[in-house]
Amino acid sequence: MNFKKATLVMLALAVSSQVSAHSRWILPSHFTLSSERGEWVTLDATASNEVFNVDKALSIDPLSILTPSGKKSRPSSAYKAHRKSVADYFIEESGTYKITNNSTPSYFSTYKVGDKRHRARVNKMELKSLVPANATSLQTAYGLTRIESYITMNNPTENYAIDGKFLELLPKTHPSEVVENEPATFVFTYNGKVQSGVEVEITRDGARYRNNPETLTMKSNNKGEITFTPMHAGRYLLIAEHEQDAKNKTLADKEHGGVFLTFEVQLQ
Repeated sequence: MNFKKATLVMLALAVSSQVSAHSRWILPSHFTLSSERGEWVTLDATASNEVFNVDKALSIDPLSILTPSGKKSRPSSAYKAHRKSVADYFIEESGTYKITNNSTPSYFSTYKVGDKRHRARVNKMELKSLVPANATSLQTAYGLTRIESYITMNNPTENYAIDGKFLELLPKTHPSEVVENEPATFVFTYNGKVQSGVEVEITRDGARYRNNPETLTMKSNNKGEITFTPMHAGRYLLIAEHEQDAKNKTLADKEHGGVFLTFEVQLQ
């Protein structure tokens, strides 16, 4: 298994609103809990150039918590600071909670006037009416980014609800059962169908303090699967991206989906 310096894969869809130099993530204070009375957890949300080093606070207005019984819940309190946003939630029900802070599907366009690149959050038709006559390199993308994590209290449950739109990650190995030196498998779908060729990178916490960030890069196979063996326990960030030609060419050139998943690898 090859570990190499982190390189965020940028395809032709670098114009997407979902792709930036910053990673985005939710980081729970706890990934696994054991309690009969319930426990408080804290959720940090930020965009950053380095894994789990806070940089720019994310809005957590869309933050949603899917409980083990299938009900949607919200944090009890939330605060947006300069470097990160913070939310508190009381874990009461045994099972697995899915935490999401997903964006909404949106258009993002770029064009050049001379050597200067310009950006606009408009579709392809709207872009044509906005740009000057000498504009070149017009490109429009339509996409959605998912920012996710899982928390389990007591016994794990399969709480993987997906909506069949854009890129989604379905854990084949339960997120609370990823263990160092043991293989783990995740599956990717795009618009509800298994998707091969999804670009994935996985980085362990603490890359700032390693000469080699030891980022693992791979692509999903024809079953939409990636299988990896983490060498160390700790917290990890997975970044996955997929692009394809847009179905509606009048509104966009490309479609894009992204997933940012934080998870914990247990000691063996």
